[in-house]
Amino acid sequence: MNENSGFPVLSAPSSRTLSDHVTHQLRQAILTGQLKPGQRIVEREIAEAMQTSRGPVRDALKLLENERLVVRYPHKGTFVAWLNRRDAEEIYSLREAIELLAVDYVVKHATDEQIDELDKLVESMAIQAAQDYTEFEATDIDLEFHHTMCRISGHKRLLTAWEALNPQIRMILLYHRTALPGDFRERGVEWHRQIVEALRQRDIELARELLRKHLAASFQTVAESFPEEGDEPARP
Repeated sequence: MNENSGFPVLSAPSSRTLSDHVTHQLRQAILTGQLKPGQRIVEREIAEAMQTSRGPVRDALKLLENERLVVRYPHKGTFVAWLNRRDAEEIYSLREAIELLAVDYVVKHATDEQIDELDKLVESMAIQAAQDYTEFEATDIDLEFHHTMCRISGHKRLLTAWEALNPQIRMILLYHRTALPGDFRERGVEWHRQIVEALRQRDIELARELLRKHLAASFQTVAESFPEEGDEPARP
């Protein structure tokens, strides 16, 4: 009898790390604006530029399609996603639902030490706001606050849902902050500080109200950076 017959020997394919690397590089290129909305992505060109085969590039594009950062058109090719105002509305409404649930769980289950993590992030925001910083750095720390809030909620599926939406949230924020740099410099710190205080006081209603107002104000300014559906570039 084969002593290994009860359980197969499993190993990750050797190309997995390479595919992850290509995915990360393309994601960063999209989220930093190196690859523009509507720009075509050609597998062969990416493979040549990264000195790899087309397989890892193809795998990466499939993952980015799942993240809604790229779109594929049959017989046309793959393009960087172009978000319009309807897209922004959908992303923000889903984000709000996820984060309001996170607030409930943080108030009920998070420890004071975990809420301290949010406090430290707000202090980092305040320090950053007093200095020169890039819009990418501002976006990083903003999203890290909301990611941490979801993480310390203890709701695993909620966290998974937020992380799946995160690339699209980041894309929206970067579009806006590139168009209107400095818009969040002062208000962002105070918004987040008030939310932390309400969470620390275990006041669910106040925390939910503050978060809702924060996201509504954010969306109101963000939406101005996006075209209406009919104004977007022509699809291939």
